[in-house]
Amino acid sequence: MSEQTDHRTTIRQIAHHATLARRQDLLAFWVQQHGWVVQSGPFSGMRLSDRTSWSDGDLLPKLIGCYEAELHVILADIAATPPDLVVNVGAAEGYYAIGLARLFPDCCVHAFDTSLASQDVCRLAAGLNEVGRRVFVGGRCTPDLLETILPHGRAPFLVCDCEGYERQLIDPQRVPALRSTTIVVECHDFIDPNITRTLVDRLAATHTLSTIQESARDPNTAPFLRGFGSLDRWLAVCEYRPAMMNWLVARPNLAT
Repeated sequence: MSEQTDHRTTIRQIAHHATLARRQDLLAFWVQQHGWVVQSGPFSGMRLSDRTSWSDGDLLPKLIGCYEAELHVILADIAATPPDLVVNVGAAEGYYAIGLARLFPDCCVHAFDTSLASQDVCRLAAGLNEVGRRVFVGGRCTPDLLETILPHGRAPFLVCDCEGYERQLIDPQRVPALRSTTIVVECHDFIDPNITRTLVDRLAATHTLSTIQESARDPNTAPFLRGFGSLDRWLAVCEYRPAMMNWLVARPNLAT
């Protein structure tokens, strides 16, 4: 590594840690005014735990209600015909697992994460939101396990954010029940550039597919942020992604 490259890496690391520290200040300001309750978006009213299992858990964007705003319209559309079974792979602290349990009050939710810390926080969040009886938290979700769970639902819904493991997991040859499952998967093409293409090839025969690209955030829509400077406003809604992301949305063609 050259001296110049090493210098740039050091500056980038310092900036990353400094911005996260500043966002903790902004989070503290938020909690003073609103507590730990999500204020807008599909999961409005959900209580978050103050515990995280990775970085700062993007707690502030989640509380504001702008986290992964690209998916809000998708969730609203799915809510029109609610699933009776949700599987969330890569559940982390349970933002989607608990949020979907609240959004779909008649569904059962299986939340999986390989991190023991994430599992603990997810269970805590389930208790805070009084959905613990319908949320089952586990560790690694294998294709065999997924095939065991999905057939229990008449209208199953899979939400997947598992850092590249989606290529191994979302395979109708190994998991035939996926053919009748609605799927939203965050594709980690920066880990494996063939992930989206591979999943599209696997699902095209049984699903109607659409791809959603990561889009810009407008921090000026959040009243809480209007009194802060530009940098603080952008930090508050930043999701610290390593590259531009996309999601694949797959809706089953039930006649197939």
